[in-house]
Amino acid sequence: MKVDKNMVPEYPSNEHSKHPTHRNPSHHVEAMERQRHYSDSHMSRPSRARKWGSFTSASSIKSERNKIRRHHSQYSRTSSISSRRSSIRRAAALADRRGTANIRRMSTQTIASRGNWGSKWEFLLSCIGLSVGIGNVWRFPYLAYENGGGAFLIPYLLMLVFAGKPMYFMELAFGQFAGVGPLAIWSCVPIAKGVGFAMVTVSLIIVIYYNVVMSYTIFYMASIFQYEVPWSRCDPLWANNTNCHVRSENVTLMLNNSKTSSQVYWEHYVLQLTEGIENSGGIKWDLSLCLLLSWIIVVFCLLKGIKTSGKVVYFAATFPYIILLILLITGLLQEGAIDGVLYFITPTWQKLLDIKEHHFRFEWGGEINFYWRLGGIGLWTVLDFVWQAAASQMFFSLSVSMGALIMYSSYNDFRNNIFRDAMVVSIMDTVTSLISGTVIFSVLGAMAHDLGNGTQVEDIVASGPGLAFVAYPEALTRLPIPQLWAVLFFLMLYILGLDSEFALLENILTSISDEIPILRNHKIKFCSVTGVLCFFLGLPCVTRGGQYILEIMDKYGGGTAVILIAVVESIAINWIYGLDRFCDDIYFMLGKKPGIYWRITWRYTSPAILTLVFKVRLVNRSLFLWTLIARNLVSIPMFIFIYSLIEHEPLKYGDYNYPYWADGIGWLLALLSMGQIPLWAVVMIQRQKGPGLKNKIKQSITPTEEWGPSEEMSKEDWKNGMNRMNTIDKGVSPEKLDQNAVLDNTGATQYI
Repeated sequence: MKVDKNMVPEYPSNEHSKHPTHRNPSHHVEAMERQRHYSDSHMSRPSRARKWGSFTSASSIKSERNKIRRHHSQYSRTSSISSRRSSIRRAAALADRRGTANIRRMSTQTIASRGNWGSKWEFLLSCIGLSVGIGNVWRFPYLAYENGGGAFLIPYLLMLVFAGKPMYFMELAFGQFAGVGPLAIWSCVPIAKGVGFAMVTVSLIIVIYYNVVMSYTIFYMASIFQYEVPWSRCDPLWANNTNCHVRSENVTLMLNNSKTSSQVYWEHYVLQLTEGIENSGGIKWDLSLCLLLSWIIVVFCLLKGIKTSGKVVYFAATFPYIILLILLITGLLQEGAIDGVLYFITPTWQKLLDIKEHHFRFEWGGEINFYWRLGGIGLWTVLDFVWQAAASQMFFSLSVSMGALIMYSSYNDFRNNIFRDAMVVSIMDTVTSLISGTVIFSVLGAMAHDLGNGTQVEDIVASGPGLAFVAYPEALTRLPIPQLWAVLFFLMLYILGLDSEFALLENILTSISDEIPILRNHKIKFCSVTGVLCFFLGLPCVTRGGQYILEIMDKYGGGTAVILIAVVESIAINWIYGLDRFCDDIYFMLGKKPGIYWRITWRYTSPAILTLVFKVRLVNRSLFLWTLIARNLVSIPMFIFIYSLIEHEPLKYGDYNYPYWADGIGWLLALLSMGQIPLWAVVMIQRQKGPGLKNKIKQSITPTEEWGPSEEMSKEDWKNGMNRMNTIDKGVSPEKLDQNAVLDNTGATQYI
């Protein structure tokens, strides 16, 4: 039997067969596949290629066979006795497939050109690399220490259970079902098309400045290969007129503005920081070369998309854990390390219920002292304290609503157990944060012990970049062979960032390629040009005033906008597209229905907790407006986001207050991504055909013909099931629909 090179081989029809096993096409397919597997195993690779057609290689033959088997495996799914809808959908698909002579080729040809993961491990490790990033090392340990130590884990784990895991699973399932990136996926709710554009815009902003942070680690690694690490002393080359001191020395007279050698090295040598954003100071060329090297590495690893990055993550996602384990053992062996770990994990229960005094200064002068109470509008007081910090860390650590999770899962096989992967990654993220905290505070505790004279851990701990580039490097100088530990530490930071950079850049490339498929034929050129463009856009961040620019991009481009995207995304999927419809899609894909836990968290708790990420502080003229709105609109989920725009405090970097114009630029940067949502909503409404605005809006919230699984066979079966469901909802008797169907009532519906 000849096989056309553009389609999967046809199987003989079983329509007239009386053998009971031939009533189900899957039995015949399995028998044919076993026979072909035996005959093909005795053929040379060229012979197999001639037999199956010139379009296939040995790997593509195997891929096509696996897809056929996975497609027909749906016939073995159990059906709910109590759920008539599930049985009818499954029976309708069986009835439609009975007697079919042709097994069509999987989806469209663009799916083949788009590519798939080489194995399930590549996807899992890529997701771990995305979620476990630099923030797990420098952000989580400090937040945990600052907000109650071990007690911080209670709100953090609650946020993880009621928002983090549900959102993570939702995005992975959403992307795997549709098989496309964040731009093309919104054919389910066309009015939300702007969410995809906002995700891509946010990814672009983060990709630019995140690689700058990675270039800092390259700079440190390059400067370590000396007789002693450079920040262990006050070098006259960069420490003159800075009141620099080495903390280990017995400094009896210390000025108030005195700085440690590691801090002076960071600010005056690595950054050569200017006095403010008004003075850029020109490009710092050594940092720009480090940035260039970092971009070369990133682009090289993504030249062929996930085909290359999927191989790199075998090293990039696992090697940091080896370094973490080495640093953990080394740190715990130091004298005084246990004291540092206890500072990290000892619960301070009072901070969970701490009610702080707030001061409000109005334009006409004077200061008002106001105490929150646990009543009325005091419901929102938790936003300023431990719970807000836990929600913020959980949300950004998992990398939700940036589009990368949707993009990664879109390369999965349609039947992949995405639920298992989501649980594994979210647990690994939390465990890594705890290990990182132990690593950091064990060394800081040893350093405090060495200094003596009553030095406490809180005297040397710092937050954010200060922890990664100031406090911890200084602590490493107390270890034997500090050059070795410093190289391992900064190499670990770079690799952690590399995984996240892969995901965000690939998200941009995949999203644009899904909209403009011809770019897939020029993947290397497209990736290279994008990398060059991002490098030049990142040069302002490696000027001597670039740290101020990076702070603006981090807060506005990668912070404020992401929360709004998450809120709109959650509403679009669970309220506009419909929670029941989304759960039916997951059931069709996985053979398991999301249980009550997922339904409640997707519809209610996740959108509510997402709003907690915003800090609610009463400043300037907002006290009256807050009281008025809170008493009347407190039930509106979007309230906190709107209020955050009104009550916003100007940005600060250390003791430096940003000018108002710089703050305005930050808001423009945030609006560059947030504005995509209403802009494309208007565009999609205008594009709808039909009379009247009401009719156009209705069409814009209705899935288009393009929506559904990317595989053609799965999509047809899914549409048949949905059509049967819609027919039943219109009042047609179910008996008429399933009179020719084979109902399988041997099992019960499985729940996730």
